[in-house]
Amino acid sequence: MMARRLVIAGVCLAVLIAAVALLFDQLAAKPGPVAQSTSSPASSPSPGSGSNASAGTTSQGAEAPTSGSSPSGGSSGGSTDSGDGGASPAGGQALEVLPPVTATPTGLPEPTPPAPLITGALPQPGTASGEVVDGWPAGVLTLPAGTTIGSTSVSTSGNILQVAADGIVDKPRAEVLGSFRDSLVSHGFWTEDAPAGEGAVAARFVRGTDTVTVSVSTTGTGSSRFQLLGSLHTSAD
Repeated sequence: MMARRLVIAGVCLAVLIAAVALLFDQLAAKPGPVAQSTSSPASSPSPGSGSNASAGTTSQGAEAPTSGSSPSGGSSGGSTDSGDGGASPAGGQALEVLPPVTATPTGLPEPTPPAPLITGALPQPGTASGEVVDGWPAGVLTLPAGTTIGSTSVSTSGNILQVAADGIVDKPRAEVLGSFRDSLVSHGFWTEDAPAGEGAVAARFVRGTDTVTVSVSTTGTGSSRFQLLGSLHTSAD
């Protein structure tokens, strides 16, 4: 009888031990208190709340920017006022503002155009062969001494007298060109080299708006042939 009781007691003890072990396993599988506290009953929407709960969360989580602050977190007044009246770039460095121009800049005065070399009425257009045409400005354009004239001509365009001439001189090219240079420079022209064809030399003479171009080449007999083109402004209207 005693042995039977001992057997029953052992079986009960084994069942008790197994129940305690099962209880500890369940307790170990449950989350701790910290994990349970992360979600409060207030965070879960109640039935029927719908979009009102989400709208309330949005309004609490993101506040509308006030008049004194910008969405980026900085003050709107501080980002636009650089302290010197100019706009401030994104980097915070003030832009340099140039002062207004208070006076009109002045430079050297324009040169006064020289007085015209030809005054009075302009001549009638014309051409002459072997001689100087009527109306030729002999006081300004002097042909070299010893010139055999081929032709001369004058024409007009507004207040401009256009002249042309060609001839042969029994002198070297440089001497013929030098004769024109001495005559024109004495009237206030300045001179520069001009493009010329092969075997020729040329010069351009300028005085204000007046221009004269002379080209000199060598003939087959060793003489020099010149060609002259000029444009002279006059005082005529």
